[in-house]
Amino acid sequence: MNVRTTAVSSKAGSETLSEELSQLEMSLTVLWNSARRWLSKRSSVNGLSDLDVFLMHMLAYRNTALRASDLAFALAIDDMHLVSYSLKKLTKLGLITSAKSGKEVVYRATKAAADDRGAFLEDRSRYVEPAIRDLMVSGLDVGALTKALRTLSGVYEQAARAAAFEKGSVD
Repeated sequence: MNVRTTAVSSKAGSETLSEELSQLEMSLTVLWNSARRWLSKRSSVNGLSDLDVFLMHMLAYRNTALRASDLAFALAIDDMHLVSYSLKKLTKLGLITSAKSGKEVVYRATKAAADDRGAFLEDRSRYVEPAIRDLMVSGLDVGALTKALRTLSGVYEQAARAAAFEKGSVD
């Protein structure tokens, strides 16, 4: 293979990768929107956003007191105002409690939040798990997929920081 053939082959490979990444990003966006819709539509508490449900379920799942910053970090949310607003809303609805711990405010799920998460898990086992099991029979490795998605999250997070730095728009 000569240099010209290698360059053409490399360019074609790059275009293919670019197209595949565009398809991946679209698929991730559709998946994210579908997951958000699933979370907000299936909650037994009316009027909750997907973020409200995410935060409530994270507190119920972890079953420990967490700070708003811990929750935002775990979900890769930069806008603390969104997290604070959601936590105030959940507290007002009696789904979580808040308490001072030194200078920090910590949040815990109430029994109502744990019950909502339990109903969510029942719904998930009824509506989502059968389809995932079918995909697993076809070779899907959920653990490997989870690891790959976490790795991709890190890649995109790092790329966002690098691009922001290069453009001079670092917060």
